[in-house]
Amino acid sequence: MTTAMLSVNRTRKATVGIIGAFFIQGFLAVSWLPRIPEVIDNLKVPFSTWGFIMGVAGLGSMLPLLFANKLINRWGTRPLLQLSFMLAVIAVCSFGFITNPLVFFAAVFLQNFGYGIYNVAINAHSVVFQNRIGRIILGRFHAAWSIGAASASLLTGILAPFIALHVYLVVVALVAGVLCLFGTSFMLGPNEDGHEQERKRAESVPLFKTPGYVLLLAVGLLCAVLPEVSAMEWGAVFAKRSMHLSPALQGLPYTFFVTSMIVARLSIGRLSRRRHLSRVGQIAGVMGAISMTIAVLLGSLLSGINPVLALSVTAVFWVFTGLGSGPQVPAFFSVTGSVAGMTTAQVMSRMSLVNSLLILGAKILMGAVAQSAGVPFVFVLPILAYVGAVLIAGYVIRRQRREAAVEAADDGTPQNDEIEAFEAFPSTSPIGVIESK
Repeated sequence: MTTAMLSVNRTRKATVGIIGAFFIQGFLAVSWLPRIPEVIDNLKVPFSTWGFIMGVAGLGSMLPLLFANKLINRWGTRPLLQLSFMLAVIAVCSFGFITNPLVFFAAVFLQNFGYGIYNVAINAHSVVFQNRIGRIILGRFHAAWSIGAASASLLTGILAPFIALHVYLVVVALVAGVLCLFGTSFMLGPNEDGHEQERKRAESVPLFKTPGYVLLLAVGLLCAVLPEVSAMEWGAVFAKRSMHLSPALQGLPYTFFVTSMIVARLSIGRLSRRRHLSRVGQIAGVMGAISMTIAVLLGSLLSGINPVLALSVTAVFWVFTGLGSGPQVPAFFSVTGSVAGMTTAQVMSRMSLVNSLLILGAKILMGAVAQSAGVPFVFVLPILAYVGAVLIAGYVIRRQRREAAVEAADDGTPQNDEIEAFEAFPSTSPIGVIESK
């Protein structure tokens, strides 16, 4: 890891840049999701085909995971962020014009290819930055993504009755592209992000010899991501087909979900001072499983009485579901910088590759379930994912506690003090920040 210090001013500037990079990706990624029912109508495909398209197109996000780490080691993160985001911009611009399922598949594949590179680069950049300043702030960055997603969901819902789909997506994508280039210019450059130092300390770990712990973290990441993905991709469909809401209201369940997720992620820094972040994720996961179950059941049952009543009653449960999702992804990403012998980007690439393979199957399965059993049953998988995240987070806590105890025994630190510190604040290998004159 790099030992160079960052000035306070440089730290603040980089923080703004990273927050902006997360925000704008969240905005673009969700900008078309509340209008998925229109996209499906344009393509004239059943839910099973839709699920297949969205699932298999996920291969686009997997391909970069085979080489993203090498690109980061060679060029650094910021140039890759800018280039990969432009690929997603091109794809989103085309969504509103496409009526052929095969062409749409190619466009989604291109979008996912860009996001595959972008996600590894931005999260690796963020974890390294977090380690350098010695504070857990990854939740703040992921909150920025959620704020961008919530803003897009709300804006799309408001403008849906007034602006044609293809016009809206072109304007949104182009504006997002310009803002991305501007925002990422504030981030750490290739000579600051520590990619060369990480490359020197890493060992060569073949893909098929990936440590079992990394694979378990990948499954945990799936469990963390799946509820969020389900709310994004199926929330509007559930609102239309099961709750019978108007187009202007179809984005509200996800808006409730993502707004509360923002609150949870902005609270991570404070909560992690008192409890290990994985412990916070455990408690939140239990809440998420319960609240999503109630939201789906009541939404389906009450819609037959009055759709607005169904929305009003279930709103609070979508809020608690979002609170349950908030800590999940930051908790699993935060431990990627502590896997011995592997760079942060390498661990993230392996985790994301396995996660993407599993997500592919999950999306296809959800499409098939929606087609055969109904849209509400799609949410059985994310509910089970919450449970999986709780169990895996428990293992992470036990493993890191053992490692903390071993380190304490090696350096002579009193073990009780060491474990107490571990529970309150997970190690992030802090590197100093100096005041600029």
